Amino acid sequence: MTSPFDEPNASVAGRNPVTRHQRVLCELVADVLRVGDVGLDDGFVALGGDSIIAMQLVSRARKAGLRITVGDVLRHRNMEALAETVTTVDRTSTPVADSGVGPVVTTPIMRWFRERGGGVDTYNQFAVLRTPSALTQAHLISMVQALLDHHDALRLRLSVLGGDEDWALETLPAGAVDAASAVRRIDVAGRPEDDWAALVRPESDAARDRLRPREGNVLQAVWFDAGPDRRGELALIVHHLAIDSISWRILVADLATAWRAVEGNAAIALDPVPTSFRRWSEVLNEQAHAQAGLAELPDWLARLRPGAARFGARARVPGRDLEGRDRCFTASLPAEFTEELLTTVPALFHADINDVLLAGLALAMGDWHRARGTAGDGTALLHLEGHGREGALADLDLSRTVGWFTSMFPIRLEVGELDWADVDAAGPAVGTAVKRIKEQVRGIPDKGVRYSLLRYLNPETGALLEQAAQPEFVFNYLGRFEVSDDADWSVVAEYGTGLDDTGPGMPMAHSIEVNAATVDQADGPVLRATWTWADSVVSEADTRELAETWFRMLRTLVAHAREPGAGGLTPSDLTLSSLSQHELEEIESDLRAF
Repeated sequence: MTSPFDEPNASVAGRNPVTRHQRVLCELVADVLRVGDVGLDDGFVALGGDSIIAMQLVSRARKAGLRITVGDVLRHRNMEALAETVTTVDRTSTPVADSGVGPVVTTPIMRWFRERGGGVDTYNQFAVLRTPSALTQAHLISMVQALLDHHDALRLRLSVLGGDEDWALETLPAGAVDAASAVRRIDVAGRPEDDWAALVRPESDAARDRLRPREGNVLQAVWFDAGPDRRGELALIVHHLAIDSISWRILVADLATAWRAVEGNAAIALDPVPTSFRRWSEVLNEQAHAQAGLAELPDWLARLRPGAARFGARARVPGRDLEGRDRCFTASLPAEFTEELLTTVPALFHADINDVLLAGLALAMGDWHRARGTAGDGTALLHLEGHGREGALADLDLSRTVGWFTSMFPIRLEVGELDWADVDAAGPAVGTAVKRIKEQVRGIPDKGVRYSLLRYLNPETGALLEQAAQPEFVFNYLGRFEVSDDADWSVVAEYGTGLDDTGPGMPMAHSIEVNAATVDQADGPVLRATWTWADSVVSEADTRELAETWFRMLRTLVAHAREPGAGGLTPSDLTLSSLSQHELEEIESDLRAF
C-alpha cells in the first residue's frame, strides 16, 4: 500500500494494465496524449495532460462504454486509481433528440461581449489548415455543408434590439445556410508556397468582413487551391459567437472524417452531438438563481475589493483603446523548458498546469510591481478565462458541442512575503509560492463557473458585482495543440494556432490580455503566449518586460523542480483534512527522513 506522501510514480514502474477498464483507459490516454505505452503507475497530468485534453479522454471513454469525469481524470495520480472510479455507460436508454433549432438564451460570455461595445460583425477566430491535393471545390462545399447542418451554433443568427442594448439569438434549421455561398476558391497553382502568405492574410480579412451574424452567416471558408498535384490551404473564419478553442478541435476532426468519406465515395456521417448549444444556454439561465451560486456571492465580492496592484499611472478608460495587430506580440518558451513545465512541475506539486502557469505569473507580477512601486496591497487581481464546459452545472456531454462556452471569473493572487533572492536562486521560496497559488486557485468553487451567472444572468447580484473593483489583466490558457505542416487537415504553424480573438476596432476590455497555448512541434512542445496591451495605460516596453519576467519565472520553476525535495502536497489534496500547509510539510519531511 502506497502512502499519499510518496513521490509521483514512485511505486513499481512499468506495471501493465490487467482489467478491461485499465486496458481501455491506458490505451485512450496514450492516444490522446500521443505517447508510448501507458502503465498503471503513469499519471495523466504527469504525462502532460490538462483539463481540455481530459475532456477528449472523457468523450472517448464514453464511446467505449466507460463513464469517468474530468475531475476524476485530473484528481487521480495514476491510471490504477483512475480505473477504480469507472462506471459503465447505460446503453439501454435512448437519448432525447436535440436539434438545437430555435431561440438561444444569451449566455454570460455573450453579454460580456455585448457590454464591450464597438462593432459586432467582425469579431472572429480563424485557423489555416493543410488540405489534400485531391480536394476539389465540390468536395469542399459538401464537407462544409455537413459541418453547417451538423453543428447548430454554425447556423446562429443574431438580432439586435433597442439600439444595440439587447440581443436575441436563434439557431436556424439544418439546410438554412448554404455552404456554396460561404466557400471561396483562390487559385494558387504554379505559385511558390512562400508567396501564399501574401494572399492568406488579406483574403482572410476579406472573409472576416463578409461575416453577417444578423443574417445567420457566421462561417466563411477560403480555399487556396494549388492544383491536383499539390496540397493547398484552407482558411476557416468563424464568428466568435459560434466558436471557441475546443470547438476548433471538433471542427478539424470532423473535416478529416468528412474527407475520408468523400475520398471513399461514401456519405458523410459525423459523430452525433449529444447536447446542443441551445440546450446549454438554457441550463445556464436555469442555474442563474440557484442557491449554490447565490451562496458564492460574498466570496466574489471579497475578491473584487479595491487595493490590488496597478498596471499604470492612470485607469483604463472604456472605449479609448482599440484592438489592433500593431499592439500585440507573441513570445515562445523553448521546448527544453516547456516539456518539464507541462509534466514534471505539475506532477511534483500535484497541481494542474494552470496552477503552475499562474504561480509563475504571480511571481512575475510581484517582481514587476515591486520595481515600479505599484504593488498596492500585494495582491494581483485578474480575470481568468476557462473553457466553461464545467460538469458542475449539469450532467451533460459537451465534448461534441460547437459554440462559445468561455467562462471568465476574477481571481486574487498573493504570493505573500518571499525571499526574492531565494526565488532568483530557484530555492524553496519558489515551491512556497506554487503551493500558495495552487491553494488560492483551488479555493474557487467549480473553477468559477457560477460567477458569470451571477454577474450577467441575475439582475440583483449582477448590479452588486458590476459596481465592485474590476480586473485590468486577463489570462487564458487554451491548452495543448498539435501543429504540423505535414498532415492533411492539420493547423499550419505559420499562422499560429488560430485561436486568438480578433476584432479590429473592438474596444479593449483589459489593460493587458494574455492568450497562451502549448503547441506540439517536431522538436517538442512549445509554450506560446500572445500579449496585447492598452497603450493609454501601459507601454509596450513595460508589457514586454512583464512577459519576459513571466518566462524567467517559469524557467525558475523548472529549475526548482530539478532540486531534491521539490514539490509536495497541499491541504486541498487531502480529503477532509484540517492540516495547515506548515503541518503538512513537517509530516512530509519526517517521512522522507525514514
